[in-house]
Formats: sequence, C-alpha cells, structure tokens
Amino acid sequence: MVAALGLCGLGGGRSLPAQEVAHHRRAPLFVSTSATPSVGVDGAVLRGPHRDAAVLWRVRTGRRVFSSPGLTRDGWAVFGSLDGTIQAVDRDGIVRWSHRRPSRVFSSPATVGELTVIGSDAREVVALDARGSLVWRATLPQDMDSPVFALPDGDLLVVSGDLRAFSRTGELRWTAALAGHVYGPLARSSGGELLVPELRGSVAVIAPTDGRLVRRVELGSFLYGGPLPLTDGAFVVGLADGTVRCIDAEGGTRWSFRTEGAARRLGVRATPALRPDGVIVVGAEDGGIYGLRVADGTQVFRVATGGPVRSRACIDRDGWAYLGGEDDQLHALAPDNTEAWRVSIGADVDSGPRLLAEGLLVVGADDGALHAIAGTP
Repeated sequence: MVAALGLCGLGGGRSLPAQEVAHHRRAPLFVSTSATPSVGVDGAVLRGPHRDAAVLWRVRTGRRVFSSPGLTRDGWAVFGSLDGTIQAVDRDGIVRWSHRRPSRVFSSPATVGELTVIGSDAREVVALDARGSLVWRATLPQDMDSPVFALPDGDLLVVSGDLRAFSRTGELRWTAALAGHVYGPLARSSGGELLVPELRGSVAVIAPTDGRLVRRVELGSFLYGGPLPLTDGAFVVGLADGTVRCIDAEGGTRWSFRTEGAARRLGVRATPALRPDGVIVVGAEDGGIYGLRVADGTQVFRVATGGPVRSRACIDRDGWAYLGGEDDQLHALAPDNTEAWRVSIGADVDSGPRLLAEGLLVVGADDGALHAIAGTP
C-alpha cells in the first residue's frame, strides 16, 4: 500500500524531518489513462513531432495491437496485444517487463501509482506492479474491451457487462447495471458524473460515489466510441449512422453533423478529441478526418485518407492532432487544418497514439507491433 502511494523510497532506516514526511504525504498520486494521451509523467502537456517524422523503433508481439498505450510513472509505454501479453517499453524501445494473460487483450490500461491496471478477454481485470508481476485480479461478467478509467483519487472504473468501481488495492466499491456491452472509453463530465457509452446506442450517466444511474441518454444508433465531455456539461459522440452529435447537459441534441459517409451508411466509430482552439477532431468510416466547431458543429475541414479512421486523435500542446488509419498510415494534422505529414506504419492503425516525450509518440498496429515515431517538435 505504501508503494502504491508513491512512498516506497522512504525505507532504509533513514528518519525524515516532519516537513519532508508531510511533503511526501501531500504529493499527488500519479494517475494516467488513455483519456490523456498527450500528458507526460510530470503532468505537463507534451509537444509531438511537427516535422522530420520517421519510425524510430518497433516492438513486436505475436498478434494485432488494438490497445492504446498507457504511460507508467517511469515514463514507459504500456500496452496489451491479442497474443495475451502486456508489455512495458521505455523510450529507447527496450522491453522493461512482459506479462502474459490467458486470453486476448483489447483493453487499454490505466496507471495508478506503480500499478498498471488492464482487462482481458478472460473476463478479468488485473493489476500489475512496476516489474509486471500480478498484484491482484478480479473476475468480471464479460470480456473487457473498454479501457480502464482511473479517477484522480486512484479508484478504478471497469466496464464488462456492468460498471464496477475498484479501489487501487482491488476492493470492489460498487457495481452499476448497464444496458449492454461497452466498447468505447468512459469519460467524466465537468460535473464529475461518469459517461458510459453503451453499444446499443445510449450513454449512461452514472454517479461516481455509488454507481447510481442519474439518467440514460438514448441516441438511436450504435455507439462504438466514447464521449468527449465539454466544460458546460455537454458531450460529443460519433455514431454508427454517420453523424457526430453534441448532447447538452439535459440530454437534448445541441447540434448534429452528417459526415459524407452517412448517405452510404458509413458510421463514426472513433472517439472525438478537442483542440485548444475549440475544433473537434474525429475520424470516420468514410476515410475522412473531420474538424468541427465545438460551438455549433460547423465543418472546419475534412482531410481525406485511404481507409476508415477509428483511432482517437492525440492532441499536443500546440494543437497538432495525431491519429492512425486503416490506410496503414499515421497522420499528423497541423493547427492550420492541413495534413503536415503521414508516416507509413505498414498495417492498419486503430490504436490511439500516445506521446511519451517531446517529439516522440507511440502507437499500436495490426502488424502486432508498438511503433515509435520521432521528429522535431
């Protein structure tokens, strides 16, 4: 428990001054999730590769990598593979540890203190320590596809048939019933409520203290991605009918945007992301990467790619957006709404990119590898 709180360095028989002990106790718990792919270990938003981008290294697994990489407090990328492995890789591409589960890992991890927490198709969620050893395991009612979500206090939210809240020591806090399976990531509204994207076409709004259902917003179309919460209590989602919708705090539709693929029944499976200038970036099954004004859903740009785009965009400190596509490319969009560069990965990229350091990002792909792309920030 002490190690999980970040106090493991206080041993060795040394007595600390009261002020230093108080400082360690006040130190914030390190928490990282797939919802913050541009935030570094020190809490600062990083700058991605702006030019001269190229593949720096690859770490191979035995099967495809859908998992979006997480970040450990040591600054390592941690991710799962369909071969059942969970690996931590440092900035030089060295595998620091590897752990195997009995089934496929679609889920993306969250990190709390020294723990990495992730789910698998073995109907389980597991917590691994800083060396990749099992700390605790909890059985779930279904396969787990959605990323683990960590709250600032270190509690963990896990979706698998229902929504469960665990302490970082593995204690079950509460369970909330859901209306079916969940693929996309959870989010937290500006008021602290949990937004759970139900595949059947609804978002369950859940109280974080006890799992009570506050309301359910019916959307009328399948929902594969997750919601983007806005500061006024609204959220934005992409739907299988090809629309991107903004839902206000009362559950009403503020605006709805139809992608070019909507007429051909091509949907939006990606989770939207927001640039600092108020432009939403989201990929679609029609191969377009769309920029929409958050205020009214007006189209700002559309960048064409060679295949469906299901990857969630990673937005860096300067408003650059990075996302993969099923055209085997990683795409970088500059703040001027143009595609600045694309790097060939060699396989479909559905994983969401993560920044590891200034000018360095990692992303998984269907070739079974974690790819590092480096360039000049």
